[in-house]
Amino acid sequence: MVRILALSFVFVTLALSPLRAATVDPATVTCKEYNSSSHQGMLDIISALYDATRSDPKLGALKESKFGDTLDKACTAKPEAKVIDALR
Repeated sequence: MVRILALSFVFVTLALSPLRAATVDPATVTCKEYNSSSHQGMLDIISALYDATRSDPKLGALKESKFGDTLDKACTAKPEAKVIDALR
Protein backbone atom coordinates (compact mmCIF):
# COMPACT_ATOMS: atom_id res chain seq x y z
CA MET A 1 0.00 0.00 0.00
CA VAL A 2 2.77 2.42 0.90
CA ARG A 3 4.59 1.64 -2.33
CA ILE A 4 1.47 2.34 -4.39
CA LEU A 5 0.99 5.65 -2.59
CA ALA A 6 4.65 6.60 -3.12
CA LEU A 7 4.51 5.71 -6.81
CA SER A 8 1.30 7.70 -7.20
CA PHE A 9 2.95 10.71 -5.58
CA VAL A 10 5.97 10.44 -7.90
CA PHE A 11 3.72 10.14 -10.95
CA VAL A 12 1.65 13.19 -10.00
CA THR A 13 4.79 15.22 -9.26
CA LEU A 14 6.34 14.35 -12.60
CA ALA A 15 3.11 14.98 -14.47
CA LEU A 16 2.62 18.45 -12.96
CA SER A 17 6.23 19.65 -13.25
CA PRO A 18 5.94 20.91 -16.85
CA LEU A 19 2.77 22.78 -15.99
CA ARG A 20 4.52 24.77 -13.26
CA ALA A 21 7.58 25.53 -15.35
CA ALA A 22 5.91 28.05 -17.64
CA THR A 23 8.39 30.52 -19.03
CA VAL A 24 7.76 34.24 -18.95
CA ASP A 25 8.64 36.44 -21.91
CA PRO A 26 9.63 39.80 -20.39
CA ALA A 27 8.97 41.61 -23.67
CA THR A 28 5.32 40.58 -23.96
CA VAL A 29 3.93 40.11 -20.44
CA THR A 30 1.28 42.70 -19.59
CA CYS A 31 0.34 44.37 -16.33
CA LYS A 32 -3.08 42.77 -16.65
CA GLU A 33 -1.44 39.32 -16.71
CA TYR A 34 0.80 40.30 -13.80
CA ASN A 35 -2.08 41.60 -11.68
CA SER A 36 -4.23 38.52 -12.33
CA SER A 37 -1.43 35.99 -11.73
CA SER A 38 -1.10 33.77 -8.71
CA HIS A 39 1.56 34.61 -6.16
CA GLN A 40 4.00 32.21 -7.83
CA GLY A 41 3.12 33.68 -11.23
CA MET A 42 3.94 37.17 -9.97
CA LEU A 43 7.25 35.95 -8.58
CA ASP A 44 8.08 34.31 -11.92
CA ILE A 45 7.31 37.54 -13.78
CA ILE A 46 9.36 39.62 -11.32
CA SER A 47 12.29 37.23 -11.64
CA ALA A 48 12.18 37.20 -15.46
CA LEU A 49 11.94 40.98 -15.68
CA TYR A 50 14.62 41.46 -13.03
CA ASP A 51 17.01 39.33 -15.09
CA ALA A 52 16.05 41.12 -18.31
CA THR A 53 16.66 44.61 -16.90
CA ARG A 54 20.09 44.09 -15.31
CA SER A 55 21.75 46.22 -18.00
CA ASP A 56 19.31 49.13 -17.55
CA PRO A 57 21.00 52.00 -15.68
CA LYS A 58 17.93 52.89 -13.60
CA LEU A 59 16.37 49.47 -12.98
CA GLY A 60 19.64 47.56 -12.82
CA ALA A 61 20.58 49.28 -9.56
CA LEU A 62 17.53 47.91 -7.71
CA LYS A 63 17.56 44.80 -5.54
CA GLU A 64 14.95 42.19 -6.52
CA SER A 65 12.62 43.02 -3.61
CA LYS A 66 12.69 46.74 -4.42
CA PHE A 67 12.26 45.88 -8.11
CA GLY A 68 9.07 43.99 -7.19
CA ASP A 69 7.73 47.05 -5.35
CA THR A 70 8.58 49.25 -8.34
CA LEU A 71 6.84 46.81 -10.68
CA ASP A 72 3.71 46.80 -8.47
CA LYS A 73 3.53 50.61 -8.53
CA ALA A 74 4.13 50.77 -12.30
CA CYS A 75 1.39 48.24 -13.04
CA THR A 76 -1.03 50.00 -10.70
CA ALA A 77 -0.43 53.26 -12.59
CA LYS A 78 -0.64 51.67 -16.07
CA PRO A 79 -2.77 48.50 -15.84
CA GLU A 80 -3.22 48.07 -19.61
CA ALA A 81 0.45 48.46 -20.58
CA LYS A 82 3.13 45.85 -21.10
CA VAL A 83 5.09 45.52 -17.88
CA ILE A 84 8.39 46.52 -19.49
CA ASP A 85 6.74 49.69 -20.90
CA ALA A 86 5.11 50.52 -17.56
CA LEU A 87 8.53 50.38 -15.89
CA ARG A 88 10.03 52.93 -18.30
